[in-house]
Amino acid sequence: MNIKCILATALTLFTLQAHATEFIATNTYLIGSTSIVEDEVWVLSAISTTDGTFENDLNIITGSPLILNGRYNGNVTGAASIEAALNGVCERNLRLFSQTVKINGAVAGNLMVIADTVVISTNAVIEGDALILANSVVQEGLIEGDASITASRIATLAGTIGGNTRITSQDILLTPGTRLQGDLLYKAPKILYPDEGIIDGRLQRILPPALLTSARLYKIGIWFMAAFIAGIPFITLFPMTTAMATQLIKRSPLKCLLVGLLASGALPIFGIMSISSLVGVPLGALLLTSWGIMVYLSRIIMGLTVGTMLLRRKNSSIGFVLAAMALGLAVIYASTIFPAIGVPVQMIVLWLGMGSLILSLLEKRRLILQVPHNLKKLEELRDEKFNSEEDKK
Repeated sequence: MNIKCILATALTLFTLQAHATEFIATNTYLIGSTSIVEDEVWVLSAISTTDGTFENDLNIITGSPLILNGRYNGNVTGAASIEAALNGVCERNLRLFSQTVKINGAVAGNLMVIADTVVISTNAVIEGDALILANSVVQEGLIEGDASITASRIATLAGTIGGNTRITSQDILLTPGTRLQGDLLYKAPKILYPDEGIIDGRLQRILPPALLTSARLYKIGIWFMAAFIAGIPFITLFPMTTAMATQLIKRSPLKCLLVGLLASGALPIFGIMSISSLVGVPLGALLLTSWGIMVYLSRIIMGLTVGTMLLRRKNSSIGFVLAAMALGLAVIYASTIFPAIGVPVQMIVLWLGMGSLILSLLEKRRLILQVPHNLKKLEELRDEKFNSEEDKK
């Protein structure tokens, strides 16, 4: 009897949880300012308006600008092609991915942004921590927690940050009126000389590591050996996938590059969006794990491809394959010694390798699906041959 009660309770809770989550794929998703959405919502739409009140989490991907004017009592995760902006209130955590992101409202939890341009306006209030990855960042509002900012071009601070601030950028600008109540740790080509009263804590510049130190070369050597050792069982256990991936890179490099570029950005975004919800935790964990595995395997695939191209001879022996992989991996990891060369090389390696892996898996799936059809043809040919032989007798 107790077991029946437990099973009935579990089934009821699962049913309630399933009912509380709504998955929507539509051309237009419109929620007016007076509307209330009580369920957790997952939305994929071309055009969207979310001006109402959302009592639970909102996860949305849209092709139009994503303008969040409503009140969001749960977590919000959004991705838009051109622009994403918060003008309303988010009572928990906010994660936005777009070309341009603007924060004009209030965030009671933490903020995470990945974009080309990020603007935190003077009216913005972020009560938690902020993690920002962009090309250019303008911070004019209030961040009560810690702020971690990575801007490849320029980071401009003109607001208030209550916690510690960590900035990595080519150019850092501290305007008059900026108030950093904690420590400022920064990595930039130029030394900062902030005005008095801007920083309450300590100011520390993080110097880039020397290029040819023994410790750095030792670390690169360890990474190379780890990749080589991991590549041995992968090539041995999945020879068909490896061969197909390397051939795809040679035959269709642009196609592999495009697929890898899209997948390397989309998989972690979908994974983060999924893992922010109880229902999507298994899917998010699967996506993030798959992404991490493919990031690592992309180097092995590219190492083998580069090695075979450098050796310029065809040989399928295991000794030749391992030698080619070792040579290619050595070239790839040697490029990391010089960041100006290593960063673009690593990105190309990632995109080509990941794209070729995905395309090879899709090709294998197509071939596997054709097996029953091919077997049926073989059986028909065998029956025809048997019947013809019987007729001759």
